[in-house]
Amino acid sequence: MKRFTFSFLALSVLICFSTNTGAQPNFRQYPITDTFTNGSDVFAEDINNDGYQDIVAVGKANGGEVAWWENDGEQNFTFHSIKQNFYGARGVRAEDLNDDGEIDIIAAAWRDNTILWWENDGNENWTEHEIDTNFVGAHTVDIKDVNGDGYMDVLCSGFDYYGHEGEIAWWESDGQIPIGWEKHLISARFQQSPFVFGADMDGDDDLDVIACGELNDEVYWWENLGNETFTEHMIDNNFDAAHTVIAKDIDGDEDLDILGAACISGKLAWWENIGYNDFVKHGLGAFPGALWLDAADFDQDGKVDLLSAGMGSPKLAIWQNLGGNQFEMHFISSSFSSAFCAVPTYMDGDDDIDIVAIGYNSDKISWFGNQLFNPDYLDGPESVAFDHQRQRYLVSSAHEDCIVAIDKITHVQEIFKDGLDSPLGNCINDNVIYVSVGEELKGFDLETGDEVFTLQIPCIQHLDGMTCDNNGFLYVIDTGGKIHKVDIANNSYETIVGSGLSTWVQDCIFDPFNNRLLSVGYVAVAPIQAIDLETYQVSTATSTPFGNYDGITIDQFGNVYLASHYSPGKIIQYQADFSSYEVISTGHNQPAGLDFNQYDNMLVIPNFTGNTVDYLPVQVTGENLITPEVDPVKIYPKYPKGLYFLNLKNASKVYSEKLIIR
Repeated sequence: MKRFTFSFLALSVLICFSTNTGAQPNFRQYPITDTFTNGSDVFAEDINNDGYQDIVAVGKANGGEVAWWENDGEQNFTFHSIKQNFYGARGVRAEDLNDDGEIDIIAAAWRDNTILWWENDGNENWTEHEIDTNFVGAHTVDIKDVNGDGYMDVLCSGFDYYGHEGEIAWWESDGQIPIGWEKHLISARFQQSPFVFGADMDGDDDLDVIACGELNDEVYWWENLGNETFTEHMIDNNFDAAHTVIAKDIDGDEDLDILGAACISGKLAWWENIGYNDFVKHGLGAFPGALWLDAADFDQDGKVDLLSAGMGSPKLAIWQNLGGNQFEMHFISSSFSSAFCAVPTYMDGDDDIDIVAIGYNSDKISWFGNQLFNPDYLDGPESVAFDHQRQRYLVSSAHEDCIVAIDKITHVQEIFKDGLDSPLGNCINDNVIYVSVGEELKGFDLETGDEVFTLQIPCIQHLDGMTCDNNGFLYVIDTGGKIHKVDIANNSYETIVGSGLSTWVQDCIFDPFNNRLLSVGYVAVAPIQAIDLETYQVSTATSTPFGNYDGITIDQFGNVYLASHYSPGKIIQYQADFSSYEVISTGHNQPAGLDFNQYDNMLVIPNFTGNTVDYLPVQVTGENLITPEVDPVKIYPKYPKGLYFLNLKNASKVYSEKLIIR
């Protein structure tokens, strides 16, 4: 995947360290679970008061389940079930209902026609209490102090699949122990009401109510007049299959606007509050299966952005607020499917706003870390090449559909090129980086990022690893068992190997000492194979005791390095004559198309499932590799700061080099 050039500096210092190192909004996905069946609502709150945001959700699992995932502060989540056989579990919120300083859970189930809450005793032991067991089609809930008496009340919408009627109601807390609840009807006008939200819409310091009706395409708000009375105001009666409505100040004029998503029609819109109970509708672009629209300032530019989720494609997106009521959509993830709900929250303590999302058909819950202050575009890093002139590493980030540039010194990331469909292998030749994208080879100018080369190569599977020789030819792997030789100057290719390669061949490297390619495959006990560049004959360079190789590279002395997925993921070094090998590093997360930066004697290792890049300095000679001590995070020099003179000897010559330890 990289180009070999000659340079004979041979020295090393010591360590192995990892980096997870981002202005349009950019997010990195962190899976919480992919087994929570048909999740329909999610909420983030610090349930156990340990300072870390936990996750609460409802879904169809176990006959209808209410559950929470405990965050240990290292973003490891432990599942806890609160309630099972809660038939039709649909909406959930977390709030301190009884004012004891502990976060309780409130949920609604439309098939059971029930609203329940679970009291937290402070040790996350839960006592179940009823709010209403006869509220037809109990759907979504919101927890607000409706009457301003200091006690948290409960709002709920009714979605009756059978009678096609739905109430909007609230339950007044009496503030006693145990809490007593009194139901108050706000409206029964809707046919199937999927969502309710409480907010002060008119700025008079009491709580108003917003809701929508799916069958009659309506969005309404009810003005709180006090004494448990509400006056109805229509916002829109033509929002086809309205599904979700919430209130946020979108335009920064200090009054609340309305956000809405309509599933069946695939519509997103917001209604600008211009005062005097008047609203101006602003439609956004089509968003198939739209289920959710929320808002927060994700890029911290002082303007509120939008967050949408849907069952279609794209599934999750940020709508960056450009000012003047103009929004630009950016996809968040191509791997999170059937998004049902997505909420802004703070998950990692870095002061930018993250996202938690739940997927219905995918059974997933994930959180998405905002990379505003710590940009990280690595999601499925597959290969890496060193751009010496600009002192950066260029990494193919397959799941982010981009090439990421990582500064060699600071490890700060930025996107070099996006809009690629799962880029895999890459290598640099002259001033161009070449990238394999499906059945296409693309080249981008390293200075401008402009696309300067493209070549279609029909494949059995897809293009993957690549390398280049010293004569301007690329060699590209087809994982179906072929190697193609690409003539860059003439924009053409020929297939030089069509059989005889390892199953699921992954990567190759040019060996200038023997004018051959070396290749490896993703198969158990895989050999290193040699392809003679005069005859194109395939032979076995050496058998190996490992396998599942995803990367191969070479240093300036001809020593060969392999990246193996064998658990724990390991890096193996072979002497140039294949007389011996050594496992020089372990613990990598599916290491892939590694590169040897021979200017710094640095192995650079992308971890495909770890979403990281590891940097492994090594000491090399023409005869042996001396394995340095390895620490996964920090550098511990063996010698104090100062200037040192190193005499490095191989079989024919002594090299003298200066080494400065700072």
